[in-house]
Amino acid sequence: MAEERKRNELEAAVLAFRNAEPEERTAMNAALTKNEASILDGIAQEAAEAAVREEDPDRVRFGLAALALEGGWPDWRDTTVLLTLLHVSARKIGLDADHVFYEEARALAYEPVRERAYFSTAGADIIRSFAGRPDRLKELDVMAYEEYTGPNGFAYREVDDA
Repeated sequence: MAEERKRNELEAAVLAFRNAEPEERTAMNAALTKNEASILDGIAQEAAEAAVREEDPDRVRFGLAALALEGGWPDWRDTTVLLTLLHVSARKIGLDADHVFYEEARALAYEPVRERAYFSTAGADIIRSFAGRPDRLKELDVMAYEEYTGPNGFAYREVDDA
């Protein structure tokens, strides 16, 4: 029950983050715990999957906002995997994924606190940086993921033997 409440709070925080000023975004990112960042990662993956199931571009944008709030913290490599899922989902529903990523990176910009800016693309910049990657590095198999049909329909999962 507590985890569900925390998840609901974080979903509301993602919406607030979208509408916040850059200084407020910095404060929101700085206040995140590792557990909350992990929950945001789950929210982003679910958004990627729901975007395809519902053919809803706003789900991709919501997932990107969740990852902008998370900001690549505590581990940018986990964020990169989730950006891949969102990028694939955006393409599957007919969006220009790189364009959407660049737009969202610009719209969600903020300056991360120094403690969180431990690599060159912290904060929302990780979204912009991902869009600039070579196309081959934006594919599921590179991240050892695959599409499958789960109990709720379209989903992504890690490939065990990668």
